[in-house]
Amino acid sequence: MTEVRSGPGASRALSIRRGVSTLALIATGWIAPALAADDPPAVPPVQDQTQAQADAPAAETQDQETIVVTGIRASLTSARNIKRNADQIVDSITAQDIGALPDRSVSEALQRIPGITLQRTNENRDPARLAAEGGGVFIRGLSWVRSETNGRDIFSANNGRGLSFEDVSPDLLAGVDVYKNPSAEMVEGGVGGIVNLRTRKPFDQEGQLLAISGDYNYADMREKGYWSGNALYSNRWDVGIGEVGILLSGSINNIGNRTDSIQLGTYTVRANSGAPAAFQNILVPSSLGWRRIDWEQKRTSFNGSVQLRPEPDMTFTFEGFISSADPKDVEHAEGVYQLPDYDSTYQVNSDGVLQAGTYRNANMDLDTRYGESHKVTRDYSINWKWTPGDRWAISADVQRIHSTSDVVSFTAFTEFGVAGSDLSNPGFDPRRPDISFNLSGNTPSVTTRENGASLAAQNNYWWAAAMDHLEQNTAGEWAERLDVEYKFDDNSFLKSFRAGVRATDREAVTRQTGYNWGLLSMQYWMAGGNPVYLNQTGSPANSGLPQQTEQYNYDDFFRGSVAVPGVGWFPTVDLLANGNTKAYEYLRSTQTAGWGWSPLTDNSFDAANPGSDNVLGGVATQNEKTLAGYGMLRFGAGIVDGNIGVRVVRTKNEATGYLSVGTITSNCTLTPTAPACSALTSALAFSNNGAGGRLSNATYQNIYTDVLPTLNLRFKVTDDLQLRFAAGRAMVRPNFSQLRPYASLSFTLDPVLPVLLPQPLGLTGQAGNPYLKPTKSDQFDFSAEYYFGRSNSITFAAFYKDIRNYIISGNSNETYTNNGQELTFNVTRAVNGEKGKIKGFELAYTQFFDMLPGALGGFGFQGNLTYVDSTGGANQPINTLDPNQIGNANDTTLPLEGMSKWSYNVAAIYEKYGVSARLAYNWRSEYLLTTSAANLNAPVWSEDYGQLDGSILFNVTNNIKIGVQATNLLNTRTFLDVGGAVLHPRYSWTDTDRRIAGIIRASF
Repeated sequence: MTEVRSGPGASRALSIRRGVSTLALIATGWIAPALAADDPPAVPPVQDQTQAQADAPAAETQDQETIVVTGIRASLTSARNIKRNADQIVDSITAQDIGALPDRSVSEALQRIPGITLQRTNENRDPARLAAEGGGVFIRGLSWVRSETNGRDIFSANNGRGLSFEDVSPDLLAGVDVYKNPSAEMVEGGVGGIVNLRTRKPFDQEGQLLAISGDYNYADMREKGYWSGNALYSNRWDVGIGEVGILLSGSINNIGNRTDSIQLGTYTVRANSGAPAAFQNILVPSSLGWRRIDWEQKRTSFNGSVQLRPEPDMTFTFEGFISSADPKDVEHAEGVYQLPDYDSTYQVNSDGVLQAGTYRNANMDLDTRYGESHKVTRDYSINWKWTPGDRWAISADVQRIHSTSDVVSFTAFTEFGVAGSDLSNPGFDPRRPDISFNLSGNTPSVTTRENGASLAAQNNYWWAAAMDHLEQNTAGEWAERLDVEYKFDDNSFLKSFRAGVRATDREAVTRQTGYNWGLLSMQYWMAGGNPVYLNQTGSPANSGLPQQTEQYNYDDFFRGSVAVPGVGWFPTVDLLANGNTKAYEYLRSTQTAGWGWSPLTDNSFDAANPGSDNVLGGVATQNEKTLAGYGMLRFGAGIVDGNIGVRVVRTKNEATGYLSVGTITSNCTLTPTAPACSALTSALAFSNNGAGGRLSNATYQNIYTDVLPTLNLRFKVTDDLQLRFAAGRAMVRPNFSQLRPYASLSFTLDPVLPVLLPQPLGLTGQAGNPYLKPTKSDQFDFSAEYYFGRSNSITFAAFYKDIRNYIISGNSNETYTNNGQELTFNVTRAVNGEKGKIKGFELAYTQFFDMLPGALGGFGFQGNLTYVDSTGGANQPINTLDPNQIGNANDTTLPLEGMSKWSYNVAAIYEKYGVSARLAYNWRSEYLLTTSAANLNAPVWSEDYGQLDGSILFNVTNNIKIGVQATNLLNTRTFLDVGGAVLHPRYSWTDTDRRIAGIIRASF
């Protein structure tokens, strides 16, 4: 804590000025690069330090007795000053201390900013698995968010575009800035906005700084704690060649959690014509299951920076940033399928939705899933700044970033049954259990009653199936830029002119398999095959097969608020975690009746093709080069200032793809001269006499140029009130998965006659589209900002985005030639189309109540409210090879994915007498999570969600703080719904951990 106490006369004024200077140094020294994305473009920020310091005293000198700059208050004040002095519309989070962002992940910290919401699942199509650290970031309801580190590109190899924010440790960041409507000098790529992560530099502070922090984070459902720590050393010296600064920092962050879920399948209408009238045409889910996921992650980050100032007007900065994340998860899921249309125990609600009942003689499926990833991002950069005289500023920047992502997913399935003749009729076995359920409230109940066959007996289960999936993705980029600024006379209306160029060369390689599901032995829904029981000894080489399963129960399910549904015998975690090749040594002896699962290998990538289970299947190499130039003029006189500029960017995409053709196994038995027979003959020849396969490889190029004008105006109505207006054009390029060039052609035969169906059904295809154009937005912002007191503000912002070139799924007739045959196929691929509008407003208020007496003067409040609405627009299927995704994405009755109409944050703050405390509540209204969830193939909605977090820290000394930070204090339950826009009943209930962390921070 820095505390400046006033004295009489000149010493009092001097103390105040020193306090103001300290605060201004925080706001303009550590934070200055954010004011205009200054690092890069590494020209001194347009809002220079002199102006920032001149603005600060007016807001900081009202308290004539005591100025306290510490903890939460200092961070909020610094963030306020960034917003106040910036040339653009920006919101920020700053970290006064190392490891002091308000939350334990970047995503969770970002949700405190007006207009930002989190998607709380790992992937929007995977609602069964909640994200442990927040999930995807949406700005004003849009997922098109550009991520940066110090104004430079940063991305993850899993998509080659944006960053998975959970992969980056928050401990090494000085702050995060969110730009809602950028200026021309800022790099293109964010229609929703730009999120810039700022690291620290040695010249940010005077002299030596040594800072360390650590925490022990306990997850109450997991009943396990995790240690994390970070350290930073920074110093600067005058040496013979000038001034040198060195900063070294590192972070090891461990975290874990557990989620418990009860989940249903999709609801379908059951006619039940013979049932009582109240139970006819009711909605019954296709399945009922329960799931537990144990997740943990080790995240390691290192940042090193060397700065050299050989002359007062020249600075070199060399920086390296390395971040790795190694998440692992273990899942035990159990479920019953094919719920009957009607049972006498059924109860339905007023909408005709099944709420309670009993599923008799239930078919039970169990699985253990093991997943692990290893993700690494390396970012190296060199920056040079030179200000030769008072007029000119020049900078140059070179960056190399490289990211890798290796993913393994492995699942093995068992099923429950009994030996004997009953297995000849797997649809009805009187010794299978009864499952009773009540889903009518916020706390569901599921209980299992045995019917003579013990769920605890290993010999009542058999091996059913296995599935594996592999990924080895890489992405990298070289980026170079040069910026020049000329400053006009001080008394001129024109302030400065800035221009620059930027070139990038990015490569992305995806190496992925599909999801390799294969049978082992008996399946409850298939005829044939012989059950291989879990207690059955395999071949001599597999005598340990019975030991590859274990009995698992769901102890303390939902913290004990939901009865344990029952025990089961699952594949062991060790069987899966030791690799699919090792597991195959045991599982191959279970395969019967000609069925079989074979494990994937590194050679499986080349054999894989894009498919409905994974559009990125196979090996794809893509390259993207961009060349951008901009010019921006800053101006100002009296109460008006601002900037106007234009950015022009040329993009060149290049990728290699192939054409594959399906097989045909029938010959025409009609008169050989019949037209239908002739069409089939041509198709047979086209498909290499029915054998199909890959036909060709080709390289595709797509070149386009975008012109992006911007205007930012500010009106200083008074010293404390300013109005802003911003207008600009933004763009976001298609994902590499959408640009992948491939085409898969297929033939569909008549089910009665062995001939091709008539078009458009007979000859069809699915394809990627290397010629997609970017999605663009003409956007307008207005804000009113009132700053008062030392740390207080009230701001209002209204926004409007007119978006075009949404990427949707489209069909067209395309002609292909092979083996002398020219055929026309009806091909589905991603295309540009549709327009839409996004509009809304943000309201934010921050105040510390200094006017209250004594200890009450330490209280403060921070809150914000966001409203977002949309018209038009379109949802896009992730995979155009999946007909379910295409059909649901084209459903115009559904809103845009990820967009809540309302969201808000409220936080009670206390900062005085060495105590810093915060109690923060974040809430968002219902939104469409996905138009087509995996396995369900139906829209899934997230209900209203609110979460309470808190922290309290104490200053032990001027250099040491200790405290506690808590996440999810209210144990908020997550509810998901499934179905269309009119009726979407609840289908999922999920609890996850409260996390309590003990924290210590020290700086010297």
